Amino acid sequence: MTMQHLNTTAEGSKAAALAMTAAQRLITARFRNPARMASVVINADAWTTMEAALATPEAAAYKPLMAAVLETAAKAILTRRIGDMQLFPVEIDTSIFSADAILAEATSGNSEWMTKEELSAAWDASATRQKFTTNPNYVSNAAYRKAVEAYKDMVLKLAGKTTQYDESELDVIVSKMDSSDLESELGAFVLRRVEQIRNKPAKPAYNIADLL
Repeated sequence: MTMQHLNTTAEGSKAAALAMTAAQRLITARFRNPARMASVVINADAWTTMEAALATPEAAAYKPLMAAVLETAAKAILTRRIGDMQLFPVEIDTSIFSADAILAEATSGNSEWMTKEELSAAWDASATRQKFTTNPNYVSNAAYRKAVEAYKDMVLKLAGKTTQYDESELDVIVSKMDSSDLESELGAFVLRRVEQIRNKPAKPAYNIADLL
């Protein structure tokens, strides 16, 4: 067990971020009712493992996206651990942030789910939306505006747990998202949902007439 001090102010978190090394990451969780925050510096072993796995030139483009997924997973672990405590802690056992634990969280689908309202708010604040709506075509071209709305709808549908997509639609969602969004909580959620949908086992085909 390795206990680490929790920073509960923006100033404390900023100081911790300035003091940490390249082999560390600052993870921050935010809570409501009452509003408060907690951040902790952890070892970056999970990120090191990810970077080694994506060492080829073809895979390198996915590193920022995967880094965001790992951060979201670590945040989910921190949020859940604090939520399980009766009193808001002043320190936390950082052994819960092992590389295996973070990678398992990132691939299990247990990380924080975004509701449609949260996803909509993240979309409204996204660089992707800004890029689309400031394009001159957005004002002058009705077909372009329709395509932007269709893309927005595809993104927001990711909040639905039974949503279905064509493979080509999933490719478009990821490829057309602005690179800065891919490093955000929005991008992490989008990538996780895209991978979950891609890896979801197909339902066995059957003819209902044969069963009735």
